[in-house]
Amino acid sequence: MKKVRIGTGACLVAGLAATLCAAGAVRANEGMWTYNHPPQELMQQLYGFTPTQAWLDHLRLSSVSPGASAAFVSPDGLILTNHHVARGMISRVSTPEHNYVRDGFTAASRDQEIPLPGNTVHVLVSIEDITARVQGAVRAGLDPAAARKAREAQIAAIEAECAKKTGLRGEVVALYGGARYDLYRYKEYTDIRLVCSPEQQAAYFGGDYDNFCYPRHDLDFSFLRAYENGKPARVSDYLKINPEGIKDGEMVIVSGNPGRTDRLRTLAYIDYQRETFPDRVARTRHQLELVRSYMARGAEQRRRGLTLDNGLSNTLKRSEGEFAALQQPELRVKKAAEEKALRDAVAADPKLQAQYGAAWDHSAAAYDWARAHEKDRLYRREMPGSRFFSTTVLSLVRYQAEVAKPDKDRLPSYHESNLPDVLRRLQSPAPVYKDLEEVMAADSFQRLLDGLGPEDPLVVAVLQGKTPAEAAKFYLDGTKLDDVAVRQALLKDKGKAIAKSDDPLIALARRVDPLLRETDKAWRDNVDALEDDAGTQIALARFAVYGDKAYPDATGTLRFGFGKVTGYPEATTLVPPFTTFLGLYDRALSFGDSGDFALAPAEREHRGDVDLNGVLNFACTADITAGNSGSPLGDREGRFVGVAFDGNVESHANRFVYSETRARCVCLDVRAILQALTKLYHAQSVADEMLAAAAQGGGAAPAAAAATATGAAATGATAK
Repeated sequence: MKKVRIGTGACLVAGLAATLCAAGAVRANEGMWTYNHPPQELMQQLYGFTPTQAWLDHLRLSSVSPGASAAFVSPDGLILTNHHVARGMISRVSTPEHNYVRDGFTAASRDQEIPLPGNTVHVLVSIEDITARVQGAVRAGLDPAAARKAREAQIAAIEAECAKKTGLRGEVVALYGGARYDLYRYKEYTDIRLVCSPEQQAAYFGGDYDNFCYPRHDLDFSFLRAYENGKPARVSDYLKINPEGIKDGEMVIVSGNPGRTDRLRTLAYIDYQRETFPDRVARTRHQLELVRSYMARGAEQRRRGLTLDNGLSNTLKRSEGEFAALQQPELRVKKAAEEKALRDAVAADPKLQAQYGAAWDHSAAAYDWARAHEKDRLYRREMPGSRFFSTTVLSLVRYQAEVAKPDKDRLPSYHESNLPDVLRRLQSPAPVYKDLEEVMAADSFQRLLDGLGPEDPLVVAVLQGKTPAEAAKFYLDGTKLDDVAVRQALLKDKGKAIAKSDDPLIALARRVDPLLRETDKAWRDNVDALEDDAGTQIALARFAVYGDKAYPDATGTLRFGFGKVTGYPEATTLVPPFTTFLGLYDRALSFGDSGDFALAPAEREHRGDVDLNGVLNFACTADITAGNSGSPLGDREGRFVGVAFDGNVESHANRFVYSETRARCVCLDVRAILQALTKLYHAQSVADEMLAAAAQGGGAAPAAAAATATGAAATGATAK
């Protein structure tokens, strides 16, 4: 296992130790809060600021999700997110002749904005507590697997009902380990277009060296636009920009879609993660090396592999950081102490002990079963091959099989409420690079052969007597599924033609799907169901002992948090809260303006036009994790002041425990965005659109409540 480099791992260890040694202290800015249960009292105590529900509703409706985080910043559907969030979309419309990832893009006018087919953004329109309805579907006496199945059937019915009654997409979100369920209703925009994006080098200055580091000097932004009926979408809620930005020490509020945290999970789960992380890290590193070997073949291969390379690089560095956090004894000591305190409190009350006392043992049993079936986890839980094999080919075969069943009996991903997304993905015109797919597939097949042996049924089904390299070539040479028109034809009439197709990749998916389903069901029944049941019981026990004011773990759904702009101590010095354009040019010069530290062409060409004293990036204490990329940062008036694009290395531990002492959310300042638009990228019209929107009467956040206004409207009223 490769150790985290000096300067990242060492800092993480020191920062985590400081955090955990003070585990009894309140970490004031901690929390990824749901919009219908905001911590007004805490925010008033810390910052003299109490957001009303109307204020929060405006921020929620201004926030959008393109798969990560983003925000509307004008009434004409203009969306601001990170370059690295939009990079995959941009890559799919790029060509060797028009490499928009490398060279950037600015639409000269709205009719020149580039459609990004297959992409969708969602706006969270409302939230409703449906806990009683979901849990009411579970009859007394059901075992965990049967209870899970009953809940899933009820969830499918609720989501389908939402679409039928409201026209909105419904998503049932499990919170607090399933102790509470909310129905999130989303408005979807399916016509998304590219407006403006800088060069990759400007957005990712410093490359992997600076990734998850601070100070930073990146212009990591992209502008998209949502369209409806062929015209820019008119939205009533958007974030007005504050051209003056934010100051050191001032409060900021972040709104986005944090992907996952595991702060409320059991010690048994933490121990299992410590055991399984090394394989994940090693596999990601191997895949990255494979992609880079492919990219070294030539310029076109480099273009084709760049997005995958960046994604794997980011995953690897984050995973190394998370594993470094898991390895620290202080983390386990803290989790053990928290768990013991709760278990002791439950044991002291006979009623609570009878209800919840066995939950931790059930969680431990789930991971004991997982350990006994380690090869299933490693080799039999996903479609062998490349990402195209798993995300497209297997989905085609499963779509045809699942839509023939009643909705309640389908795999969760194929419920009626999810089918529009499935069909958009399967009919995406994104290019499929067969040469890259073949490299990744051959490696996956070799891994399968090495791990399971030549006689294993899954290996036999995949290789069919061929070597891994021969099998990969056979499947990729023979398939026509890379042609979107072929996939569209197969999907007609609920995919009936898929069952008759002799495409070699579809034949492969048909052979392996029963084996994958068997493994998945066993895993869901013996691990997921037990852990779900245990998580629910432990959450209810926590409510009974401590109350219900804590925030739930992140679930990839919209949350908000808060913090302040501030630097932090590093070794024997201090890290400043802001960086500047002067710092960018100095850092480039210090490395000879080359490699990962080369200036982007626009930065070099327009150096004389740039205000070198202008702010570029800043750091704040807002609690974030993976998925928060693209999250807007607002001031107390609800004005946009920046966009989150990274965390420092100490923030890797945020998945398991939060530290405001050293962990930082790294952001791009609104002033830097305006300067980039006007001085570097000939995008004055985009800047003018935001400035004009800021001057208009609409789109503003309602005023925050006074310190005494803590009535029902400001203490968790559910948005309807």
